[in-house]
Amino acid sequence: MPARTVQLDHADREIVLIAEAARDTLSIFFRHLSGTGAGEHSFFIKYPFDAKTDSGIISEQIWLSGISFRDGLYYGKLANTPLYLHGLKTGDTVAFSADSISDWMYIQNDKIIGGYSIKYLLESIPEDQRSEEQKKLLQMFEY
Repeated sequence: MPARTVQLDHADREIVLIAEAARDTLSIFFRHLSGTGAGEHSFFIKYPFDAKTDSGIISEQIWLSGISFRDGLYYGKLANTPLYLHGLKTGDTVAFSADSISDWMYIQNDKIIGGYSIKYLLESIPEDQRSEEQKKLLQMFEY
């Protein structure tokens, strides 16, 4: 599901709070991931990767799917096409630290659970300027 690239200000207080909340509630995500219930699917974690030094940005946030834990490390597959990461492409498996995630989400009965960075960004678009796809996506969030 996650696919669009958006430029974010690392000083955006709401984005910082969303990342903190995601880390504080990560146990909820992992509980549902490990015991997938009826109607639950499409589990993703958003993770910041250091961008190429000549890119002009600090980090690139990439959604990871296929989340697993083995040998003391978390792993996921890049679900987006990286624009500013050297040597990585969609589908590559990477290790990540749970201490640095910036968001998580999954689908439960056609509703998005988590994904607050997406919701925040969609809500920041004036309603009359949202595409039909953006409107449908926003309606999928649990309120």
